Amino acid sequence: MFCPKCGQQQADEARFCSRCGFALTGVSELIMRGGQLSVWPAAAMNLAPGRSESPKRKGVRQGARMMFLSVFLIPMIAIMHRIIGLPAEFVLFGVLLFMAGLMRLLYSLIFTESVARANSQQQFYAPPVMPPLGAVRQDVLPPAQGTPAYAYRPPQVHTAEMQPPPSVTDHTTRLLDKQTDAERGES
Repeated sequence: MFCPKCGQQQADEARFCSRCGFALTGVSELIMRGGQLSVWPAAAMNLAPGRSESPKRKGVRQGARMMFLSVFLIPMIAIMHRIIGLPAEFVLFGVLLFMAGLMRLLYSLIFTESVARANSQQQFYAPPVMPPLGAVRQDVLPPAQGTPAYAYRPPQVHTAEMQPPPSVTDHTTRLLDKQTDAERGES
């Protein structure tokens, strides 16, 4: 068996790839089933296989539920107002719930698309296409073009060819010697 992620050959009883660590527990099952998944994609998303609800229908249901709940909530709050003296402002909560449900229902009917999700098709596993041996891989970085930092040496200077700059003291001494020689020559 070969690892579907990196292509490394593995023993049939291996649970993980020795190169990349990919879990190989389901790969042998896929090979035995001919590439078919054992779980429907809809079941993996916690939905019934035959039931896929469009966003429009879902929004209409949410709005209708909120309106239905508020129809029972408003009379209950009114009764509690009479029995235990609940403030009348709590009835406003039921009215707001009804209006929010109506807005959600209208928004879904007007603006939401009624396209259902296509989860009914069974998906198959297809291993990645590996390049032939010796072929250049396109997803890797090109080789280094410059000099690595550890191999860098600054240019060497040949010290035998350089003259040190004259010092100020040497220059002053030579000038004084010339002056004393000139004064000796004049006298």
